[in-house]
Amino acid sequence: MKQLHRITLALLLLAGQQLFGQINAHASVSSMADDNVNNNAQNLKSNVTSFMFTGGYDWEAEKTLTRLFYDGTFTYYESLLERTNHQHSVTAEFTQWYGDDDQHSIQAGGFIGTAINRDAYTLFDHSMLSVFINSKYFLSDRLINKTGYTLRSVSFSVLDDFSYTEHALFGQLAFAAVPTTTIIVQADLGSKFYSTTPSMSSASMRKGVMSSLMPSVTQTIGTVKIGQGITDNIGISITERYQLNLQKQTRYLSSEYGFISDDELFDDHYGYEGLHSNATVTALLSETTTLKVSGGIQNKLYSSLAAFDVNGNYAAGQRSDERSYLNITLLKRFDEQGISVKGSIDRIQNSSNDALYHYNNTAVTLELGIPF
Repeated sequence: MKQLHRITLALLLLAGQQLFGQINAHASVSSMADDNVNNNAQNLKSNVTSFMFTGGYDWEAEKTLTRLFYDGTFTYYESLLERTNHQHSVTAEFTQWYGDDDQHSIQAGGFIGTAINRDAYTLFDHSMLSVFINSKYFLSDRLINKTGYTLRSVSFSVLDDFSYTEHALFGQLAFAAVPTTTIIVQADLGSKFYSTTPSMSSASMRKGVMSSLMPSVTQTIGTVKIGQGITDNIGISITERYQLNLQKQTRYLSSEYGFISDDELFDDHYGYEGLHSNATVTALLSETTTLKVSGGIQNKLYSSLAAFDVNGNYAAGQRSDERSYLNITLLKRFDEQGISVKGSIDRIQNSSNDALYHYNNTAVTLELGIPF
């Protein structure tokens, strides 16, 4: 925490040297009709309303940009009131451009945040801290290199066994093969260090000093993305991503705490490996209207999580899922009024050898964005 405080103070002192700044603020409200809010075979329905606000200050100089801003989200579940929650974070960022045409850049920053729940879900209350540094460098007119490092810490107030520190590195090359075709290749490496040592004895358990030096789980990810312009107003991108766990001591939340998919505790991406294929088509219908259609298939083989049948009996040594999804989003901006309206439909089909996570989900969302 002290490290982030120093970074934030340094950014504020630097920003204070600028004579001019700009206030930025934006709010949005969305309403979603979701027929399976927990994404499992229980099929619990609810209307979900979210209020989001971002506000901050930008200090701009000739070759630098310093930003300090707040993000807040309040989410209300009509039929599952106990899942209502709110999240808050404060972020500081500093960007420096350099080079002959200021084409290169380096960015550093960090944020602190908290997630607050109610009733039984206060178990999942946690605080977050993160610092990062990223760089972008043009190796040539058609080849860009990006690298980055992120340190992330998450601390749960009740479920302390799930508190962790994460170190993540990435390297990316983006190549403009022709004016309308871009190829991006990226490699990620991440390690997760849990804050506590498991109480149960195990031959693979690390003890003493080694428990703090050796990660519990390490994951490597390879991604290839190809973007292709079809016409002046239509483009398509295809992404292939494979994640592999080199160390597999992920912790999974016991079912006694509930059954929610697509949540960091219940479905941590460090907990599974497999191939994820995605295709996205973006169409500019007019200067102010954008249509985006995205779909994909994701295979998820869980490292050390068993599968069970509808009666809770053991079914397989490893849970295995195949998740297919489709998203259709239409965005309309009203530039004179400064507002935007976005509508989307999401469809998920999850096939699993665990009966509880064999489900379908459809959600329809309408969002209104308002600047200040």
